Amino acid sequence: MTVTVLGAATVPVVAHASSAETQGAISFIDDDGATAPVDPVNPGTPLPDTDPNNPATGNTGTLTLDVAPRTFNFGTVAASNAAKDYVATGSQNQYLQISDKRTDTDGWQVNVKQDRTLTDTNTNYVLTGATIHLPQGTARNSLNAPTSSPDPNLVVAPSVGITNVDQPVVTAQTVKTGKAVSTLTWNAGAVKLSVPKLTAKKGSYTNNVVWTLVAHATQ
Repeated sequence: MTVTVLGAATVPVVAHASSAETQGAISFIDDDGATAPVDPVNPGTPLPDTDPNNPATGNTGTLTLDVAPRTFNFGTVAASNAAKDYVATGSQNQYLQISDKRTDTDGWQVNVKQDRTLTDTNTNYVLTGATIHLPQGTARNSLNAPTSSPDPNLVVAPSVGITNVDQPVVTAQTVKTGKAVSTLTWNAGAVKLSVPKLTAKKGSYTNNVVWTLVAHATQ
């Protein structure tokens, strides 16, 4: 006797699933080393050569002033009893460089003052009323596109007459502005010294211009 089975169902074969997991992980630490000087008019680009007129400060931390001008030199000129303005020597860019590598805080400001009025190094005679004037600079930021364009989010003070009291020069005052590297540039030849009448006397005069970077509350 022959038995024929028609239409028998095929039993599917179920493959056994095998799996594994790989963990993703990263830990961040503060980037608090010194920041090298950048091209002041294109802060997204490293400075190819050392600039003796704008030396690096070597400051370390997450909010640092990295570069400041070496000198405001008004040369050797004839003394005058009249009120006179004198222009600083040089035609190169002078600049400040600020690095903000903080990830939990925003806002900063650079202030400027002098430690004293210009004073004769031998006699201590003071050029009373003599004032160094900074021109309004141009602020740029390495996160701006393009980096060579002025950053409208950085607030730049107009011409500043330097006194013994701190005055703001450039400020990052809104959230997430002024991060990474910012520069403030001006032409050395635009820095001016004003000396009142009946003040200048023969001698060599010096003072120190002090730049201070501080954290600043954002708006």
